[in-house]
Formats: sequence, structure tokens, C-alpha cells
Amino acid sequence: MRKAILLPFDLDARTGGARVLAQGRPANGEWTADARNTWRDDDGEPRVQFNLRTSAGDSRWGFGVRLRDLTGLPPAAVANVANDVQFSWTREAGTFRFSGSFDQGRGSGTYTFTQDQTFVNNMAAAGYKNLTTDDIIRLAMIDVTIAHVRGLAQAGYPNLTLDDIVRTRIHRVTAEFVRDLAAAGMRGQGIEDLIRFRIHKVTPEFIKAIEARGYQSVPAEDLVKMRIHNVTPEEMDQLKALGFGGMDIDDLVKFRIHKVTPEFIKSMRDAGYVTISEDELVRLRIHKVDAQFIRDARADGFALQSPGDAVDLAIHGPRWKRRGF
Repeated sequence: MRKAILLPFDLDARTGGARVLAQGRPANGEWTADARNTWRDDDGEPRVQFNLRTSAGDSRWGFGVRLRDLTGLPPAAVANVANDVQFSWTREAGTFRFSGSFDQGRGSGTYTFTQDQTFVNNMAAAGYKNLTTDDIIRLAMIDVTIAHVRGLAQAGYPNLTLDDIVRTRIHRVTAEFVRDLAAAGMRGQGIEDLIRFRIHKVTPEFIKAIEARGYQSVPAEDLVKMRIHNVTPEEMDQLKALGFGGMDIDDLVKFRIHKVTPEFIKSMRDAGYVTISEDELVRLRIHKVDAQFIRDARADGFALQSPGDAVDLAIHGPRWKRRGF
């Protein structure tokens, strides 16, 4: 019969369940790594995928690590066969120590994690008390620092949930980013909007460029839509030069969705449709009418005097009445 081990715990107000509290004892478990399939982060350096599992098997994590951050691990060991390797990975929240082996890019073994008590104390002082061992390991993997937490608090985001702290770190929502947005006129945005801004590259520079073209106080949702559909200030300038300045944001997005580009507008004008509306341009694209379609139809005897004629032919085909004959 196994002897039960009693661990310190408190009640988690969110779930009503017990939370095992970190007490400074090392956590341990198993690790695996795959150096054959790497990816590059914004800094351009490749990441190696690591996966951890606690000894009890009740928690699993996956994350990417730069090889140069693994102290004591020769790069050659990862690509070849290496037994009894030992290396470490230190973050502000604590240190992971690994032992095991690699075989042609795949590694496995055991690990221990020792929390940094100064970090734990600083987090408690910032309002994050009674962190569990799993909490601290997660903060270590994402490299949450006390400077990040304090910076967001000073920028107007105190008392964030631990999950939001982690998400802001993952997506690089920093105090500097918040201040730069405020300088661009975007103050008091919710955490969800800040994260979406980072994901879709809604930068202070983009906001200022949009404002310079007459779009003031654009809602966060519209800014995100513009970035998702690649509405650029440069293309807005080109559209304005063609007579389509001051368009609603929804129409700018619609142009991008249906590929109504400045080049397409020019091609329609070259085809004789000098005066053409936004809706007509979109309808032409929806029904796959381009300059070649118009040339071919006219060669077959269809006059296509207006954009509506071209759309009707595209919809009804040869059954459509020939014009001008």
C-alpha cells in the first residue's frame, strides 16, 4: 500500500478545488525534444521543441528553446548520438536542469525545476500570492519577469489574471507597446484588443498612418480588420489617386476581399468603363469579369457598353442578348 503524501494547499476560488502550493522544493519529471523540426521566432533564431511531463503525469508543457540558451549542451550533441548529456535552462522564475541523451535530433530524459525564491517573493508583492509549482513552471517557460508584470501595472494594467500575464508575455504586449499606443491615441484598450493588435500587427505606426489619411479614432475592431485583409496606407493612396478617396473602412476591406486593386480599376477604365462605382467594381470581381473576359466577349460580338452588361453576360452566358446587333 502506498503511503499518502500530504502537500500544502489552498482553495482555488475559481474552481473550488485544491491548489498545490510551491514551497521551494524541486519539481521533476520527464522531457523529450525534437531538433529535427525547428521554427524561427521574430528574432530569426531557430527554436527546438521541448516537451515536459511531471513525474505524476498530471501536467504537460510544450515550448521552443534557442539552443544557445541551453547551458552545457554542445550543439553537435543534438544532431548526433550523445549519452549522459547534462544541461540547464535558466529563467527569472527558476532553473530547469536536464539529463538524458540525444539520438539524431531526438532527445529524452529527466528534468528537475528549482524555483527562484526572489522571483516568487516579488510576484507575491505584486499581488500574485500562493502560486503553485505548475504556475511558476509556466511563468518560467514563457519567461515572465517581474519587470514585465510591474511595467504593465504602471502602464494601467494592474491586477491582471495570471493567464493574461502569460498571454501578454507570449504576444509581446509590453508596457512600451501600451505607451506607444497611447501616444497614437489608443488609450485604455482591453487586454483582448492589445493581444489582437500584436497578433495582427496593428502598430502605433500603422494607426498614425491611417490617421494621416483622414481616419480618426478608428475602433480597435476596424483596425484589426484592416490588418487581417492587408489594407495598407500605400494602396489607400493609390485608390485616392484613382478617385476612390475617403472610402468607408468596410468598403476598403471589401475591395481587398474581392481583389479590387488599383491595377484592376485601371484595367476596367482601359476597357472603357471610365465612370464606375465601388459596387460595380466589386460585382465584376465576384462574377469573375476581368479585362480579358471583356475583350473576348467583344470579339464574339457583345458590345458590353456598361459594367452591368458585362456582369449580365457573366451570369447568363451565351443566352444573354447581344447588344448593338
